[in-house]
Amino acid sequence: MIGKKYIFLIFRSNYRISTIGNFGKSNSYGDIKIISLSGRVKSIFGRILYFLKLGKFISVDGDPFLKNEKNSINIWFTGTSHRITKKFKNFKNNYVNMNNPIIEKEKKIFQIFPIIQNGNQIRKDRKIIFIGKIFSQPQPKNDELLSSEKLRNCEDNLLNDFSSVDNLKFWEKFEKQPNDHIKFENYRILKTYLREKVIIEINKNFKNNFLIYGQNMKDNNIKFMNPIFNLEKVKEIYKGNLCIDTGSIMGSLSLYPRSIQILESGGLLIQTKQFDSNFIWGNLSEKVISNDIENLLSNLDIYLSSTKKCNETLELIENKFKNSRKDIEQLFKKIFY
Repeated sequence: MIGKKYIFLIFRSNYRISTIGNFGKSNSYGDIKIISLSGRVKSIFGRILYFLKLGKFISVDGDPFLKNEKNSINIWFTGTSHRITKKFKNFKNNYVNMNNPIIEKEKKIFQIFPIIQNGNQIRKDRKIIFIGKIFSQPQPKNDELLSSEKLRNCEDNLLNDFSSVDNLKFWEKFEKQPNDHIKFENYRILKTYLREKVIIEINKNFKNNFLIYGQNMKDNNIKFMNPIFNLEKVKEIYKGNLCIDTGSIMGSLSLYPRSIQILESGGLLIQTKQFDSNFIWGNLSEKVISNDIENLLSNLDIYLSSTKKCNETLELIENKFKNSRKDIEQLFKKIFY
């Protein structure tokens, strides 16, 4: 183990272990060794090492928060800097895993990459899969939040251009947002509304081939499967199927916990356009990304009809991320060494 650089991953939440995929496991990235000390018991040992300053350290979601800016960072997953606890906001070793182009461009994004096993194959009896919440419930008593009427008025625009939600000009049609907090809440409402409408349209067109796992709180004629909380079961459901991802409601980033979970599980990711889609996917964009509902439905129809096209795309995705370990190694060196 001579020459190895050690970074200890410390977080107490068992839930977070299940959502950040292979990044949350002990792993080697070149000459850097990540040791995961996750969970309530192991994280205590990690805090002792941190106190003794034996290595470099990463905390997830501020649990625990690491104040030493020289040897540690705190990564806040599935959220922008608005997610950082107020008393910790001024620390310079905070990183987020989400960008929200409507509020403010994040300066410190910790970009994780999927580590995908080779040889994934699509199922012959494949289904379209969505796992998550799709309902939007604006608060009617707060006039500063988008109402149901305003959402309905922009439905066609959203479905014809998914990326409009990340376009500042699109937001000019609404009253000026009084502060970033309200703007952020309205962004979440709009992104959830878009997700709901996308899922409804897919269900209309592919009802017999579409499985939705989650909770439905609206009378919209969608049949939901029971929510799945077991990580291994989620991976089993994604594997070899066509997996829908409409992006995080917190912001706009192609590679974040949900999409990475799909990719690492061997699912074929079908994603609505995100702010960085062209940068991340490049020439693969037309096979993975859709920016309007007609294109999305067309791609799903093609993938349901052709096993060959599915497997070709899976192979292209595997090749694209074959150097993920190297990318992660370079990120660690840029931050710590």
